[in-house]
Formats: sequence, C-alpha cells, structure tokens
Amino acid sequence: MVLATMLAMSASAQNLSWHWANPQPHGNDIVDMVCNGTLAVQVAELGQLYTSPDFSNWYSQNTGTTNDLQGVTFFGNRLVICGANGLVGYSDDGVNFTSTVPYVTSNWLTSVAASSNMVVAVGDNGTVYTSSNGANWIIRFNGTTTNLPGYTTANDNWLTSVAYGTNVFVLVSDGGNNGTCYVANSSDGIHWTNQSASGISGDLERVVYVSSASPTNKFPYTGFWTVSDDGTAYYSTNRGISWNKFSSLSNNGNSTNVLYAIATDTATGLVAGDNEAQLGRDLLTWNSQIGTNGLANNRLAAWAYYTAIWNTNNSYLLAGSDGFIQQSGITNGVYYWTNLYNCPRDWLWQMTAANGLYIAVGDNGRIMTSDNGADWSIEAFATTNSIPATRSNVLFCVVGNTNLIIAAGNQGSLLASPNFAQSVLVTNTAGLVTTNSVSTLGVSWYALSAPATTTNDLAGVGVFSNKFYLVGGNGTILRLNFTNWPGLNQTNLNLSLGGTNWTKMTAGTTNYLSGITVFTNGLVVSGDQGNLLTSPDGVNWTKRTTGTTNWLFRVHAMTTNLLLAAGENGVLFTSTNSVNWSQHTSGTTNWLNDAVMVSNTCYVVGNNGTVLASTNFTSWTNVPTITTRSLYAAAVQNGQLVVAGIQGTILQAQVVPITTPVNFVSYAQSSGLNVFSVAGVVNQKFTLDSRTNLISGSWTTGPTLNLIYGDGSLLFYQPVPTNTHAQFYRCTLSF
Repeated sequence: MVLATMLAMSASAQNLSWHWANPQPHGNDIVDMVCNGTLAVQVAELGQLYTSPDFSNWYSQNTGTTNDLQGVTFFGNRLVICGANGLVGYSDDGVNFTSTVPYVTSNWLTSVAASSNMVVAVGDNGTVYTSSNGANWIIRFNGTTTNLPGYTTANDNWLTSVAYGTNVFVLVSDGGNNGTCYVANSSDGIHWTNQSASGISGDLERVVYVSSASPTNKFPYTGFWTVSDDGTAYYSTNRGISWNKFSSLSNNGNSTNVLYAIATDTATGLVAGDNEAQLGRDLLTWNSQIGTNGLANNRLAAWAYYTAIWNTNNSYLLAGSDGFIQQSGITNGVYYWTNLYNCPRDWLWQMTAANGLYIAVGDNGRIMTSDNGADWSIEAFATTNSIPATRSNVLFCVVGNTNLIIAAGNQGSLLASPNFAQSVLVTNTAGLVTTNSVSTLGVSWYALSAPATTTNDLAGVGVFSNKFYLVGGNGTILRLNFTNWPGLNQTNLNLSLGGTNWTKMTAGTTNYLSGITVFTNGLVVSGDQGNLLTSPDGVNWTKRTTGTTNWLFRVHAMTTNLLLAAGENGVLFTSTNSVNWSQHTSGTTNWLNDAVMVSNTCYVVGNNGTVLASTNFTSWTNVPTITTRSLYAAAVQNGQLVVAGIQGTILQAQVVPITTPVNFVSYAQSSGLNVFSVAGVVNQKFTLDSRTNLISGSWTTGPTLNLIYGDGSLLFYQPVPTNTHAQFYRCTLSF
C-alpha cells in the first residue's frame, strides 16, 4: 500500500537522456525479438531494449550498457541478453537490468538460447558462454585457446545463432574464411558434437526451433530451421544432425536475398530478410509477401527484416531496420499485413522552431510539425506549381518569422505557410459552442511557383531585414522582394511570394550553396569547396578565405558575436566578424550538418549519429545518442534539443531540466503489481524511490523514468514488494 507521496530533487550531474519522438515505436534496428506470452522484448544497437505488454506500445528500458545488443531470450521468468564485446545481462522484471562483461574480449556474442537449466550464448571466433542462472557465466570455447569440435581458428567462423528444443541445443555459423559453415549440437550446452553441414550453402544467419501442432513429417516440420545469406532455408527433424532444403521459396524459384528471420504457426512458415518475406504452406509452395507498391493491397514493404515471431495475438510480428514492425492478419485462410504505426520514414533535412512550433522538412515533400517535440503531425498541401503531384521533390530547408514560414527544395520547389487567422468552432463540456481564432502559421501550406523560374536546388533559407533569402545549386542566391505582410492573403499568395517576385543576386561563384544565416554585420552563406560568402545588405557579396575545400554544409550565428560553419570530414570553423575564420578540431571525420545553442552549450549534429557539444567552441565532446542514424537537422525550444535525420529519425533530449513537480495521479494493485499513474511535463526525468517507513532508514532509489508522452503522463507497473506491511513512494526529479 502507498501511504505517502513525497517530492525531492536529486543533485546528480546533468546527462542527456534521449528519446525517440518519431517514428513510432522507435527507430533502432530490431535485431532480435522474443515473447513469453505476457511480455514482448526487442533488442537493438547501443544497448537499446524495448518491452511491450500488448505488441502495440513499446517502452524503452535502461539496460545499463551502450554496447550493441544482439540476442535475447527468456530463461524461465528471467530475461537474458547478449551483445558486443562479450556483453551479457539479465532482468527479472523487464525494467531493472544487470549488464556485465565477464571476460575481457572483443568477441561479440550474437545469440542466446535457454533450456530449463542452462543458458548458452554464442558469438564470433567460435565463442560459447554458458550459465546455469543467466547471471554468472563460464566461457567454454573462445576460438583461440579452446575450440569447438571440428572447429579451427583458421576458419574464423562467426557463430551466428543458437536455439534449443527437443532436449538439445543447436548452433550455426557463417562460412568463415574457407566458406564452410559450422553446425553443432549439444544436450547440455557444454559438450558439443560437430554435425555435417553437407549441402548447406552460404552463411547461416539464424537457427530456431519449430514446435508445430502438425503431425510428424507434415509441414511446418517440427525441429530446427535455419536460413542463409543466399536466400536458402533448411530444416532438420533429427536434432540438427542432417538438414533438408526447402527447394523453392517462391513460385519463381529460390530467393537470392539474405534471409535473417524465421517464424511458424501451426500451418505456415515465414522466412524473411533483406527486401524479402515469404510464406510457405508446404515444402514446395512459398509465396512472396512483398508488394510492388510497398504496403498497398495489404502487402509488405520492401525492407530489411531481421527477426520474426508468432505472437499471442495469433499473428506474425515481423521487425527490422529502423524499428519497422509489420503484423499479419488472416481472413478466410488468406494472410494480409498491417503497418502497426502510421510513421513516415522520409529523410528529414532541416528543422526550425518558429512561433512555438517545431517544423521539419524532407524527402517526398514531407512537412512535419510539433508543439512539444514529442508528438508530430504530418501537414498536407496541394501539389501544384513547383511541387509535382507525385511529391517526388525533396525539401532541403525551412525557416520563418512571425509572418511567414518558407520551405524549399530541389528543382526550385517552394512552399509557404503564412500567418493567417482562421476561425475554429469549439464545443465545451457543457455543450456551448464558441468561435476561436487560431494561426495557420506552420499548419496550412501552399505550393508556390518556382522563384525566379529557377530549376536549381534550393538548399538554404534565411530571413534578413524582413526579407527572405534562398541559396542553392550553381551559386544561386535569391531575395524575396515582398514585404507588405499586412496585405498578404490567399488570393495574392502566389503572386506575392512565388515566381518573379524573387530577384537573383550575383554570388561570384557557381559552387553549390547550402547554408545561410544572419549575423550582426549582415548575411553569411556557406557551401561546397569551402565557400563562405558575406554581405552587409544581401546585394553585394564577398568571398572569404577558409583554407579548406571541404563542403561547409551549414553556417549559423551561435551568439551575437560568433559564427560557426560545419561540414564535410568533420570540419568546424568559427568567426567573430564574418571576415576571418579559424578552424577547430572536432574529433570526428563524420560530416557535420547542423548546429544549435541550448543555454550556454553549442550542439553540432552529423552523420552516423554524431552529436558534439562545446561551451567554448574550441574543445568538443562527443555526446552519446541512442542511434547510429545520420542526423541532418537540429532545433531547440524551452531548453529541449530535438534532432532529425534519415529514415524519419527524430530524437529529443531535455537539456535544461524541468523543475515542475511530478505528481501521483492514482495508485492501485493488480495481479501482484503496483500500478502507478503519474503526471507532469513532457521530458521530465525522475526516479520512483521507496522506503518502508518515514522514521528510520533511507530512501531506496528506484528505476529512472521519463514522461515522454505528449500529455506528460506515465502508467508504470512494478511488482508488489514482499515481506513488508507498508511502503512509501516519492518521485525524485533527476538532472
């Protein structure tokens, strides 16, 4: 029973806590997935692990590691994980994890499986670990001093997968240096017997145990299944000793794509991989589930699928790259596929914050907005003028002021969102209808004629002296002549903001220009071949010397007296006057694509998940994130850093702590669980602490939680403590 609620504030040092804002459920690569009937679990790169009680809502859990995770299994009620550099870990509640590296090694553990009394993890260089409890591990084979039977280090095989069934473990490998797969079985996980891999071709990627309700020797064949990188699948009905090939994985012959995933129900089998998913009903009849138009006609999108399960909803769950999850259904014996999340995965190239709104733009004419960085809406617009009906254009840039937001992209594509007042009818709880006036800024978008009839890419946009400027391919610099904002309306919108109302400036270069910013002394533009151009009035432009030929992708005024340009090969330049530029060591060779100031810290984002931070613009520190996706855009509001990039990636981190108290809304006990409902402000980070009395003893720090949802609420489950008559809880803000 909860007897008291208290609030305290921790004094811990600030750490950036990243969360996926879009796409849902997250954007990490799902490389393995399991379900024990009540809890589904996914593992991914950089120590990311997600749990779900319903296969719909996925919750990020703190595993205590940033090592890439590769395998996950249930050992009774204990969850066991493995990953990069010999990492193993476990959790008894799916929330609190203990992760360790029991042996100093660079060998990755790629897969883990469990019997009733033994857990086995396998990895590269023939590595095999065993554990009788999932917590303490013994290294049995490491490919150097001790080898598996019939295995030599000269093979350099990766043990790619291990499975358990019919009282036996079976492991498989890639082909190693000599192209020969290694297959072995063991009754105890300790003593292994090398089995013939005769007839198996390619690298074996995964092995699973299939327990079918079908009669013996009837599809889907109870036993072990394995798949390879040459698009072939095999099955074994004799404990992995010999293997049979599924002779056809499609009506048009064998698949040639890499296969990673296997799952079966009582009547069908599913194998999937790189742009491949096929459903079989017998040995010879396999049908591709991939649609020619993505998810049209209830078919699967061509994607990289890494893992699959048959779940308690009596459906296949197929998951893979970028957190992509698809679920099957069946009607009259015919399978169909549903995208569980309406999440666009277009590349996002730039983002801005205007009028309390985040606006992100990208491929396929994508425009997304959010008022809190957590919940995003897709904005619609008519495909006319410079925007093709196919929306095949790319929007590279966006910026705005209180009057107007401009977005532009390839081949002169141009969109505008003006600050018009629009009446909205609102009905209150009493049934009274009132009329409110709301702004259309950032929400209503209009396609305009290409400016100055250009077909050049437009990659950067800025505002100077209440005039908009566009920069792009072939040294393009354009200025919008219109400034009569009170006279702007939907009738004259295109005439005022599009076409010939833009004037082309003389840049003095034909290099691609991609960045533009406003500075105390005027405008600064950056681009390919180290180009930096300055202008005091937006008309006359001077090229500045940088001493580099690297592409300076973006340039920003970080403070009133300091400019920063970032780009190719991790280059960083600063200037206090826009004339003289100094280069700084960033510590990375990744492209650096955007920069923002949050409080007194500059954050720069780049390729491969790069985020750098500096308080003096000279010394830069790498900031870990939860993705290796390339990041192209950054924006900030209310102390919150939001970054975006490829495949629709949007991450958020609250840099400046929110000090509003977190409150308990309700509490209940159900099925041996404490059920807490708490509320606060989006992105508040806190711990749920406990103690048994308020007289003696101290508070026990609980799990770290975060209010990441749009309404700032969280429903949290925790096992009811045993051997205690009373329990007190408090929410402790964490910074």
